[in-house]
Amino acid sequence: MLRWELKKIIKNKTSIIALILMGLLFIQIGFVSPTLETQNEYYDEGKNEYIIDKRPGDVIAQEKLDNKLIELTSIANKNTHGLKDENEKQFNKISKGKLNKDSGEKYKNLEFYQIFEQRATFPLATLLIVAIIVTLSSNLYTDERLSNIDSIILSSKNKYKALNSKLLISLIIPIIVYVLYLLVTFVATYIQYGAPINGGLQAYRISTIASLVREMSIVQYIAYEVGIMSLAFISISIFSALLSFITKNSIQSISYTLLFIAIGKLVTLLKFVPGQLRNVIQQCNFIDVLSKNSFIPNAFIGNIELFSMNFDLSIFYIVLSGLTIVFGILLNVYVFKKILNK
Repeated sequence: MLRWELKKIIKNKTSIIALILMGLLFIQIGFVSPTLETQNEYYDEGKNEYIIDKRPGDVIAQEKLDNKLIELTSIANKNTHGLKDENEKQFNKISKGKLNKDSGEKYKNLEFYQIFEQRATFPLATLLIVAIIVTLSSNLYTDERLSNIDSIILSSKNKYKALNSKLLISLIIPIIVYVLYLLVTFVATYIQYGAPINGGLQAYRISTIASLVREMSIVQYIAYEVGIMSLAFISISIFSALLSFITKNSIQSISYTLLFIAIGKLVTLLKFVPGQLRNVIQQCNFIDVLSKNSFIPNAFIGNIELFSMNFDLSIFYIVLSGLTIVFGILLNVYVFKKILNK
């Protein structure tokens, strides 16, 4: 059944749209080239001109690293005795941990990881990946309905196997698409910047928000970001598949999927929503996470108090995403047994 579903997707007209989007996804890799640690470019408003720092790259990189160390050291050396704010205590502890593991005395080449991290989580790339996922998942069942094949499936002895295979495909699609993108990104970055080295150093070295980055290595940091993005992609795919089962055509399915993606962001615009809850949703909604406007994928921003309980917001997001995926799977199964099987 699974093989048949894959063949159906390949032969479907929507696969052409997905391939075009995939082509754009790979093409944009070449245009993602952030300012490296060894580069320094800025606009001088006083002189009204764009300045390019022409000092040696290692000198520029060491200066940037020194500035990060000053920031971390000031937090680590802060006297927390008698301090009531738990978040400040936590930042102090994390800063000490980062400096103990990596004192940052000397700059080391991290170009591969800096570029790969930017490309792996680039907002345009995540937008295209979502577009590919929605294009494929939102048509998992609507095509059968339009061609009247759905009646044949539902009258078959293997109907649940066929329906469950579609659910399984909705889980596989985002994984395949993102893994394929990461592989192409890795190869392209390797060709341009050489082999990845020094990945065991602390992640604050490649981040513009050194004080907020968690105590973790660069490799762990990138893996954490990729994991957060993957949870979002899987959640979107499962609910896109769910909507294909309960809507009449692909236009409806895609429209409701887009509403599902946007609903968290829309809630943050409602003024009657309590401020603390709105702040949590601001960090946890799909749009802000995938567009890197949320700190969840790459930083620790302290514990959030919600309903008289303290949460590490990143852990809260991971648990919430896991529950969303499980809930989506259960809803699909419910639709198979109670709605489609009437």
